[in-house]
Amino acid sequence: MKILLTGVNGQIGFYLNQRLSPFYEVFGATHESFDLTNLEQMEDVIDEFRPGLIINSAAYTYVDKAEKEPDLVFKTNTVAAKFLAEKSKKLGIPLIQLSTDYVFDGLKEGAYTEIDKANPQSVYGQSKYEAETAIKESNPKHIILRTSWVYSLRGKNFLTTILGMAKNKESFNIVFDQIGSPTSAIFIANSILEITKKIAQIEKNNLYGIYNLTCLGSVSWFEFAKKIILYAQDEGLNIKSSPESIVPIKTSEFTTLASRPRNSTLNNHKLVKTFEINCPEWQNELK
Repeated sequence: MKILLTGVNGQIGFYLNQRLSPFYEVFGATHESFDLTNLEQMEDVIDEFRPGLIINSAAYTYVDKAEKEPDLVFKTNTVAAKFLAEKSKKLGIPLIQLSTDYVFDGLKEGAYTEIDKANPQSVYGQSKYEAETAIKESNPKHIILRTSWVYSLRGKNFLTTILGMAKNKESFNIVFDQIGSPTSAIFIANSILEITKKIAQIEKNNLYGIYNLTCLGSVSWFEFAKKIILYAQDEGLNIKSSPESIVPIKTSEFTTLASRPRNSTLNNHKLVKTFEINCPEWQNELK
């Protein structure tokens, strides 16, 4: 099977390309070769490559900056996703789309399931939710994977930010009243590979739909940061901070342009049951 993978230089796309390439012919699309704001270019690439599956891991993910440039955000995250859904429908092929916990308002007690009502509170979250809606309306052969708190050793994310701060500062402040399930980009890539291997089974049994894809358990940003530093110490990394030196603060004390969900925990039982994905505890995956 030929796979068109968008966002190949991104946090998830990079690892996904590594995992998929030994098994499939992958066209790893970069921003230059497959600009999500250039529908004509996108169509030309798809028509030439003729994929059997499209995986859209590319997105505008600068959550705070998104509040200042909503037009670009919706072009990249919503309009492009709708186009990919319509194009894949015409070709009769499935679309796998990455989505986010930001489609929820974070007010629920306990983990969100796939059927909980969305209520995004930011431009980024709204763009991703509208992408979900457009995909569901355009191509019934869709798998939408909602994930949360994605990290890796590539690019700018919470893990690399904390490691950078810990190397240069003895102490810093981290929010303690937001919780979620830290999920590594590598785990996400491994899971999508397993799902891709079961496309025929998905087709036969009509297993398309929305799935939550996260590691198990939940934690605050504060406790997550402390665990990162603890593991960094265990690995012998040269850092100035210690878990005990991190200072917990409230969300109200840390001003951001975009609103964040207080609770980003996603229930992934549906994913585990349907695709037999082995989801690790977030602490084990982080280590």
